[in-house]
Amino acid sequence: MKQPDDILAMFWQFTLLSLLAVGGLNSVIPDMQRYVVDQGWFTARQFGEVYALSQATPGPNVMVVTMIGAIVAGWTGAVAVTIALFLPGTIMTSAMIHLNTRNPDTILALAIRRGLSPVTIGLTMSTAWVMLHALSTEWTGVAMAFITALLVSRTRMNPLWLIAAGAIVGMLGII
Repeated sequence: MKQPDDILAMFWQFTLLSLLAVGGLNSVIPDMQRYVVDQGWFTARQFGEVYALSQATPGPNVMVVTMIGAIVAGWTGAVAVTIALFLPGTIMTSAMIHLNTRNPDTILALAIRRGLSPVTIGLTMSTAWVMLHALSTEWTGVAMAFITALLVSRTRMNPLWLIAAGAIVGMLGII
């Protein structure tokens, strides 16, 4: 179990990350991974496994934060990092909705909407890169990830078929 100082440091780190989570939590996953690995709480692979497990469980995709907190510091850590994730974002989102509702066509509002789109795309791509690097070191896994990305972006194939194919390939030990 971590000390209260560790839990407080984790709370502040995740609070700061939540303020940078433009486009959702997935945009700051690389920084979360770096933080917990640098602290020695996880290896890169363990973080990737926790992330994959959190994505496979029913519920919100931000479950990874609560899982990280629970693994590192039990219930106290789970509550601390969950509050750290939701409180700043809720306050900022409420303020932006209020301002945007009153003046949606101002130059500032348009600039913010246009400026955050490329930031969101870049942060999401960095998440994909970090997770790919942490979870797959063999060429077969990398090839499968790129083929999946290509199929998802170029076809109307249901992603559940690709998830099922990945599960089968993993169970057969190919990856």
